[in-house]
Amino acid sequence: MTESGELPRGYGVTLDELDGDVFNEQEEIIIGKNRKSFPMALPSQIWKPQTELWAQGLYAMISILSISA
Repeated sequence: MTESGELPRGYGVTLDELDGDVFNEQEEIIIGKNRKSFPMALPSQIWKPQTELWAQGLYAMISILSISA
């Protein structure tokens, strides 16, 4: 899957799910009891490849576990 570059659907990484390959480079994280929000920078050149690899790995793991269940 990683060699072919194929991306699984349903993990927010395909072109359809990214609104035309636009990787959101900023997210808000919520911390603490007061649920204070902090902006988090997510440079696409760093995080997009990692996100795609995570989605491929998670898809492979779920596929394997569903076979053995």
